[in-house]
Amino acid sequence: MPRFLFVLLACLLLPATALADWTARLSSCAPEYFLAADKSRKLLFQVEHRKSAPEITRTFDCIHGRREGDKQKEGDLRTPEGVYFITHKIERKLDFMEYGPHAFNLNYPNPADRLRGKTGGGIWLHSKGQPIEGLTTRGCMAIDMYEIEDLVPLLIPGTPVIVAEHLEGAPFESAQKSGDAPAPLPAPLPQGETAVFHSPEHAAELCPPPGQNAGQSACPPLAGSSASPAPEAALLSSEESVRCRTLLWMDRRLRQTDDIVELYDRKNYPRAGREKFSSLKKRLRSEFSRQKDLFLDKEGIRLMEGPGYWVSCFIKSYEHKGVLHHGLQALYWLPDEKGEFFIIGEVWISN
Repeated sequence: MPRFLFVLLACLLLPATALADWTARLSSCAPEYFLAADKSRKLLFQVEHRKSAPEITRTFDCIHGRREGDKQKEGDLRTPEGVYFITHKIERKLDFMEYGPHAFNLNYPNPADRLRGKTGGGIWLHSKGQPIEGLTTRGCMAIDMYEIEDLVPLLIPGTPVIVAEHLEGAPFESAQKSGDAPAPLPAPLPQGETAVFHSPEHAAELCPPPGQNAGQSACPPLAGSSASPAPEAALLSSEESVRCRTLLWMDRRLRQTDDIVELYDRKNYPRAGREKFSSLKKRLRSEFSRQKDLFLDKEGIRLMEGPGYWVSCFIKSYEHKGVLHHGLQALYWLPDEKGEFFIIGEVWISN
């Protein structure tokens, strides 16, 4: 085999360690509220759905790690790129000049990061106790401490944060930091509500109905099913396929069927999710019996594309020992060599 073919084959078989200069675009089923960082322009956007379309409601100057590129290992001073969620507010006392009055933790490394061998942690969205102009961070993202004060009521656990080298497409084409008066901030959420999943005025315009894609064709069954796939199944986009697979996961979770494990990547899930496949089966069976009155918001599935993977997220609630648990469930999906998507990791963030 010629040397260049061998090298090409090796690159295709190994998980990518980095996708240089990742450019992010929004899914048509993006969350109702999220943050998006453009590292090349050093800007952080607050994005909301208004009149069934995403709009930038505020723009912040945002600094990132002192070294360019996607984070690969602990201590490399780079800011990671991908789809993340705020997990909690940092409550311990911090160096005020370095972190300012507020800091929020992101779920780095996420399952796709771990699969690619990325290491490190402690990636935050925070402020500084000094003007950020001309400064850098150790890998976090930082905005002005007076501006982060406005965001604090909205940065609840489960808030998505997309971090990319470039953001393109609507609504990012001409967005830039300016001296114009910002759009009014939404009112703080009542305790227990989740900003990610505000009900839009016209939900059907944001996402196809459950079981259908944008072309009104039914979601195809899982590979290996006895049912015949819809003729249009081959035309499903990655976005539509991930949504269909998420609906399948929900259906099997609600019916408490063991075949839910067919939706998980047997090879990559243990590496990305830090859980053996045998332990996954036991955990799911345990959840079948422990989680009562389970609710999965099928109408509220939201999708985000990461560098080489997709994330679906939705509200999940259940009762356990008389206590109601409510929060965000996120599934990280990776396509196999045939283009079929399988789960490589899960994230549950209670709020």
